Amino acid sequence: LIANTFVGLLAKADLELVADTDYQGQFARTAYGLAANPTDLPTSRGPAQLHLYENLHVLSDGRLEISPKPRETPFRDFDDYVTRLDGALGSALANAVGYPMVVALSSGYDSPTVATLAARHGCRAALTFGESRPPRFTADATDSGAAIGHRLGLTVDYFDRTAYMRGTDLPEAEFMASGYTGEEVPYVAMERELRHKTMLTGGLAGWMWLKKQRPQTNLERKDFSACSVTEFRLRLDMIDLPIPVFGMREVASVSAISRSAAMRPWSVGGYYDKPIPRRILESAGFPRGSFASSKRASTALIHSQGAALMAPASVESVRAFAAAEGRTIDLSPRRRPTRVDRGLIRLFRNLHLEPLARPLAEYQRRIVHFRPQTGSLLFRWGVAHIRSRYAVLRPASTRDSRLGSG
Repeated sequence: LIANTFVGLLAKADLELVADTDYQGQFARTAYGLAANPTDLPTSRGPAQLHLYENLHVLSDGRLEISPKPRETPFRDFDDYVTRLDGALGSALANAVGYPMVVALSSGYDSPTVATLAARHGCRAALTFGESRPPRFTADATDSGAAIGHRLGLTVDYFDRTAYMRGTDLPEAEFMASGYTGEEVPYVAMERELRHKTMLTGGLAGWMWLKKQRPQTNLERKDFSACSVTEFRLRLDMIDLPIPVFGMREVASVSAISRSAAMRPWSVGGYYDKPIPRRILESAGFPRGSFASSKRASTALIHSQGAALMAPASVESVRAFAAAEGRTIDLSPRRRPTRVDRGLIRLFRNLHLEPLARPLAEYQRRIVHFRPQTGSLLFRWGVAHIRSRYAVLRPASTRDSRLGSG
């Protein structure tokens, strides 16, 4: 059986999750990129394999054969990169007929750049949160991309990123059921506008467009942003299209472009320096200072802040789920790495003092997902609450016997 949903696969094959398994840790292995593909996920009747990144051939005897995707050739310069990025977007949209574009828009670098590219292809709608989560290095949490959207001729709808916390229908469940951190749950405020749409985002642009990015080709990543939308996307029949992932094995050549002499006029220094999107935006007529004044984000960091960022009804439900197994769940907050921590990691590595950098780097890696038991409970809780969506997939004999029993 092959599925684009692990929950659906469990239902179709009549499989159960194994309670004492660090599922979230297994999913988190995907941060190591191609080296962690595939990943085995334990079930009541042996492992299911999680395949990412590459294509698969299904052979006549049922065996699977990994078929690597064609690799992108290095990008030569800014014009080459933007031309190919624009072409990839056009190609993707040609395959998405019947799913109108909408841009998830903020006031930063990434989504305004995506919106600028999308407007060239006829995009006319944007969705924005009025405020980001509390920013770490500024007092201003304003994150509306309305001014940018209006300048591009887009209609802009506003949403409250904390609306999910007032929900009583366990809004976090379908995001936790993805196996990752559930941090995209604020999107539920937009679900009516996202149904049957192609949502364009700037997801993973910190990986591709940040000037001080470490070049690598293994598709490694530092966090799990944009990973938790699978069940949400399938329920809404929505296409999730993070534009910066195009050509994402070519981090080295994109980074070289960002660092090149030709891009110096668009390099402003500091950690939050992205010459490529700045050049795209300023070339489109956006004046310097009208975007990306500081780093903000709208996702819900439940994996570090715990119950404080969950709907009260969900917290109660999760605790009841744990209690039914004779367990408790730790939803207390954890300290996030500071700017000093990150600075020390870079300093020690630049000085070739890796043993000093390693403890800080390891903590930074751990904090981007849940504690093992917490992650396992949240994942299994999420699966338990949305599995009924896939009841029609269960083998007929199993459906009949279960219906007959109660």
